[in-house]
Amino acid sequence: MRAGFAKTNITPPLGIELSGYGYYLERKGTHVVDPLYAHCLALENEQGETFVLFSCDALGLNASLCEKVRLHLCNAHHIPNEHVMMVSIHTHTGPSYINHEGCGVMDPDFIEGIAPMFLQAADEALADLKPVSSMTFGMAAIPVPHAYNRTIPNGPVDDQVRSFSIAREGGKPIALLSYACHPVCHGRISGISADYPGACCRTMEEKGFECMYLNGLCGDIDPITKSVEHLESFASNIVSCFNASAQELPLTVNGGWLKNEVNLMPVTKEDIRNAAHQATTREDMIPGADKVARVWEAEMLGKFDSLQHKEAIHVAYLHLGGIPIIALPFEGFTQIGTLLREELGDKRALTLGCAEELLGYLPTRDDIARGTYAALESTFLYKRLPYVPGEAERIGTALGDMLHKA
Repeated sequence: MRAGFAKTNITPPLGIELSGYGYYLERKGTHVVDPLYAHCLALENEQGETFVLFSCDALGLNASLCEKVRLHLCNAHHIPNEHVMMVSIHTHTGPSYINHEGCGVMDPDFIEGIAPMFLQAADEALADLKPVSSMTFGMAAIPVPHAYNRTIPNGPVDDQVRSFSIAREGGKPIALLSYACHPVCHGRISGISADYPGACCRTMEEKGFECMYLNGLCGDIDPITKSVEHLESFASNIVSCFNASAQELPLTVNGGWLKNEVNLMPVTKEDIRNAAHQATTREDMIPGADKVARVWEAEMLGKFDSLQHKEAIHVAYLHLGGIPIIALPFEGFTQIGTLLREELGDKRALTLGCAEELLGYLPTRDDIARGTYAALESTFLYKRLPYVPGEAERIGTALGDMLHKA
């Protein structure tokens, strides 16, 4: 087995709009707290098959960028599409790669210029391939609670930090760190930052590692406190779990795509109008939410005859040293990861969110019944239809079953 690593700077220019924290804020980046990067890990097994994993300091990517990366890897390196996994850390102190209505306007010049940075990271990681001498996996509960379930009081939180350590002959060791929490420790600042995942990577680099952070399914998970002090403590405690109770792994890697589809709510024109009206008359309405709802209403009605209620998706997976890594294109909830691991019978499995072009939240059945932000209002800014209740649970179980058989 061989492994290579690279990262390229994808920090946007100052003045670009940042994503999240409310509607129509026009929150522009005024300074760089820490740079944003595209991290790339290349892995080659003994059969000569190559797999590429990206983790990007972004809220989420867009389909066009992902396609350009896959096309380059296929044409220049003969790597099939199914061997490429692309995820984002979901930072809210970075630019949008798609237009999130009211929560971040995509800068087309920035997006056009960013693709070469991703291709450069891939080329450099592949040029850096070196023999792997050993690989270990560690898993431990974070020693100090730093996250909470924001959708259910005292709701479930996956407190496990999962990590890989890849030692290479003639190259720096590579660290993969994974935990599930929204990277919003900075709060509504005007600075550009990779938030706590960036701090994790910097700390590991100081320890002599190349490092990639892989965010878990964090749609329902937020940091307990939003402050720089909490950010640093959070990162320190995640890093403290690196390689905890390490177990030696076989030097193997394989992967592919799991193909499925998601079911969207069948709606009438009256349903669309009622949903928008409901959002604009809520007593607890977030300022600007009425405008977002009306934009969504106009777009859904404008393309009503072409609305689809089933959407094909592919979900990338890797088996690294026998341990599953699966990346979903949603802000998924903790329960989805639990269902996946139960179906696999493997608590070590990494269940990642925000893969490729982000398709919004995938809320659980009970969250939809409560009529929460994730269930309905969030679909407005993504300009999508809501998911059918129970889709999160169905997909979690189905993907787990498919991966178990892969």
